[in-house]
Amino acid sequence: MRDVLPLDYVAAGDDLTNLALRLETHRAAANRTAWHWYPEHAEHPQESSERGYLLLLDATIVLADLNTDWLELTLDIAWRPELTVNAAVEVGCWCQPDHNVHQVRKERRSVASPQDLVDAFAAGAAMLLDVLESGPFEPSTWRTRTGLPNAPVAPRQ
Repeated sequence: MRDVLPLDYVAAGDDLTNLALRLETHRAAANRTAWHWYPEHAEHPQESSERGYLLLLDATIVLADLNTDWLELTLDIAWRPELTVNAAVEVGCWCQPDHNVHQVRKERRSVASPQDLVDAFAAGAAMLLDVLESGPFEPSTWRTRTGLPNAPVAPRQ
């Protein structure tokens, strides 16, 4: 964890690792979690990226991967342009035009210190742990709650 953090935030590494372990070892997340690390992004970028953020690390927990739909939990630390922790519940998008995913529940916090980073990561992990504890694990339920169109019966071509 320390390898991907900016030097000013390395002190948060052990706490972040413990929080990440709590998340990925949850029974509902077992064998469903993928982490990606970008140590080359640890330094604050000189310029903003095209997408408006630059990932330092991200995790995805795939709760449903159906032919026509999916439900994922995501957690990341990124430059946006300030250091930010983002957590979300995401479902596939079936809008025209296609947005790829919709964040149907999200938490975003900018951080200015190692303790802010720990607190923000803990809040994001807590939101995701709440979903892992209580569900629902069906994308259509999240769609109904947020007024999004349902997935088609047949997969996209």
